Amino acid sequence: MRETRRTILKTIGGIAGTGAISSQTSAKKAMRLPATKPEMQWAPADESNYNEAERESDLDIRWFVVHVAQAEADWTVNWFQNPNANASTHYVADHRTGDLTQMLAESDIGWHAENWPYNQHSLGIEHSGWVNETEYTDILYEVSAKIVRWAATEFDFPKRVRRYDIAPCDATDGEGGVIGHDQIPNPNDCTKPGGISGHYDPGSLWNWGRYEGFIRRWDVESDENAVVLSNGAVHHGPDEHARIMDIPAGAVGTATGNVLVRGGTQWYKLDFDGTSGSVPADDVLYARFDVGASVATTSGLSVRAEPDGERLVVVPEGTTGTIAGGPVDTTGYRWWKVEYESGDTGWSAGYWLTSN
Repeated sequence: MRETRRTILKTIGGIAGTGAISSQTSAKKAMRLPATKPEMQWAPADESNYNEAERESDLDIRWFVVHVAQAEADWTVNWFQNPNANASTHYVADHRTGDLTQMLAESDIGWHAENWPYNQHSLGIEHSGWVNETEYTDILYEVSAKIVRWAATEFDFPKRVRRYDIAPCDATDGEGGVIGHDQIPNPNDCTKPGGISGHYDPGSLWNWGRYEGFIRRWDVESDENAVVLSNGAVHHGPDEHARIMDIPAGAVGTATGNVLVRGGTQWYKLDFDGTSGSVPADDVLYARFDVGASVATTSGLSVRAEPDGERLVVVPEGTTGTIAGGPVDTTGYRWWKVEYESGDTGWSAGYWLTSN
């Protein structure tokens, strides 16, 4: 059992929930609001569609698997209550309303990954909608991300999206994280993705960068970046009545490690290219990069004139460059303007960029 980090997080959460607490020394001492489980209705899956278990006493939860249902939420809930379904996830989210339904206890094993060890070591969520057709809203990303944040704190797996590749052949290899159904390895050939049937959800319109932004919005660490969501969000101090600074929506700031919880609101102190300001956590999203960051491509990657615009060139895997602008969220991706060392400059999808 990996209890140390979980114990620390629960202690921090308990302290932060008691009132106004500040840290002016280091990120490790910074107090953040506790991760709380969002409200959801209970509609149990049929007992023939899952395995009762006592996970965290005999099995370790380390993965959170994102699915798209190819159906509306009410149909999905009804299907998991059908004894002929032979399938279930722990949660179902309605992409239209953001309503959540829980169908399994976290301690029980859902049948959703099409790879038994991954079923044993994961939680699963179905989002209503259709792969490569449904455009997902911030309402959905936010409520789904709140489950991830709570579960990651409760069961001690990273609040991290695992990018680019198929998950390990062995479900117990590494610390785990957040993955799509399309990253589950085929149990008969772990070089093939999507479980035994080759699923490809959540698909191209699922914005992993924005989703991770919501997952990490209350957990941005010192020297990490956050993008401001609205005009007037940056203040001269951690108080909604403090004077507003002229820093627009879309600006990316770097966390200083100073966090204040006041009146039920968590505030970050962010540095915007030498100018510091305070921003409430619910008005930022975690962003992996900032202007000037050094990056590299993890595959052959399109460089476009505008986000999702005309393709200018494809740079090969391993091409390095510097972030010159962004992020811009559109068409399922988080886009960054990159000045590549090859001499090409344009917008690339951040999912296939990594820190260099």
